Amino acid sequence: MTVAERRTVRVGVDVIGCAELRRLVERPWFLRFGFAPEELAHAETLGAHRRLEFLTGRFAAKEAVVKVLGVGFLRGVAPREICVDHSADGAPVVHFRGQAAHVPPSCVSVSITHKQNVVAAVAIGFPLAAGEAVENGQTTSPPSKESDAVSPPIIRTTTTTQDTVREEQTPETTAFLRVRIGQEEAHYGGDLVDGARILRLFGDLVTEITIRTDGDEGLLSQYSDLRFTAPVKPGDYIEARGRLVRRTRLRRVVELQAHKVLSARPTAGTSAAEVFDTPQLVCAATATTVVPYRRTDTASTPVPLPEET
Repeated sequence: MTVAERRTVRVGVDVIGCAELRRLVERPWFLRFGFAPEELAHAETLGAHRRLEFLTGRFAAKEAVVKVLGVGFLRGVAPREICVDHSADGAPVVHFRGQAAHVPPSCVSVSITHKQNVVAAVAIGFPLAAGEAVENGQTTSPPSKESDAVSPPIIRTTTTTQDTVREEQTPETTAFLRVRIGQEEAHYGGDLVDGARILRLFGDLVTEITIRTDGDEGLLSQYSDLRFTAPVKPGDYIEARGRLVRRTRLRRVVELQAHKVLSARPTAGTSAAEVFDTPQLVCAATATTVVPYRRTDTASTPVPLPEET
């Protein structure tokens, strides 16, 4: 019997509304019970809406995984023992710990999908043959004639949304800007700069990212989780960064942060300034931009004009 014939593929599916976990993810006991330290550490870097969406997606993935394993959270396996981490290319990767590591070994891959306030996850796995192991989400086997003849398929994990054709395994796309705030940009009393100045930086970052990914400037449709955390004044140097975190058929979702790295010190002298040892967060947001469908997944090479007749 071949390696492939000895395997039975198992599939688990789970669907959760973000509202179901909205209150639970604010309770420390549930966070300790439901999530691994790596998951919680990443969640704390996100805005409130993205944090809820992220944790809901991870919990749905854990529910799908226990269905693949044929166990349950009330049968000795705690959700925190199933860690849904992410690989270098952003795809979710499952790691087993504690009691979950003693369940009959399986190679499990997961896919997480988001649509508005609903999250769904699908897990697929198959038992490992004798001598096989799982390393970084990949199945490894000792060399043999049989395993050389029939190699198991490598199932790549992806994160998608309902209107996605497929999520591409591409390098992380980012953008960066550093600007000095001039005296002419003071808008309010006390030389305060209005928040719209930072949002213009964010808009430029999002535009650069969609040009790099789609060859199109796109149309910025909304900001969410917008937070202004510190004042900005003339003489401040602002570093703004954007990172593409989700790509669907028509939409690109970008996480944005702006930090103050240098600041004027008029109280110490007319030309005095200081460098911050730790950059100070002044604004964070998540932006959604829309790109034309005709340009999706195309290179940024200009389209040739039709020949004159």
